[in-house]
Amino acid sequence: MKKRTLALILALVLVFGAAVGGTIAYLTDTTDSITNTFTVGKVAITLTETFNTDTDSDGEEDAWQAQLIPGTTYTKDPVVTVTDDSEDCWLFVKFEEKNDAATYLNYTSNLTAENDWTRGDGTNIPSNVWYRAVNKADATKSFHLLDGDTVTINSTAVTNENMNTAANAQLVYTAYACQKANMTAVDAWAAVNPTT
Repeated sequence: MKKRTLALILALVLVFGAAVGGTIAYLTDTTDSITNTFTVGKVAITLTETFNTDTDSDGEEDAWQAQLIPGTTYTKDPVVTVTDDSEDCWLFVKFEEKNDAATYLNYTSNLTAENDWTRGDGTNIPSNVWYRAVNKADATKSFHLLDGDTVTINSTAVTNENMNTAANAQLVYTAYACQKANMTAVDAWAAVNPTT
């Protein structure tokens, strides 16, 4: 009888174990997927000036030009602009005064520390290059490069004798921009103009 009772108990344990094993539930969880999305950014600038001369006679104004008359003031309005859709960037302006421009022309550059520009140190960034950080959220992204947008022919330096020489005076602007993220101004200058 003991054997039958033991066999019956074992059978019941097996039946109970099978019933419990069939209803075991595991605690589980699943997260939502995370997708890495990259958007396209850009840096874009313009350098504009109001042209006043049709040098190639095609009916469109295509160059700034003025007659060399001592004492005469002309509108000259070079403007560099970082476009609104640009990312944060370093903005550089190279300002070249060629052929004794400072002797024959009177003008005041807006490329100054007082106007929040930094002059190149002459080693890592040339001393005729001025730069500043421009952020996407900045309210001002256009910068007039000449004070009052004017240039005046020097009335004492320009004479009949040196008129041909004075006519070669030039103010030359070149603008560059590079992303600001992960870049110092020196690194950015090297990226946009590594040969100077």
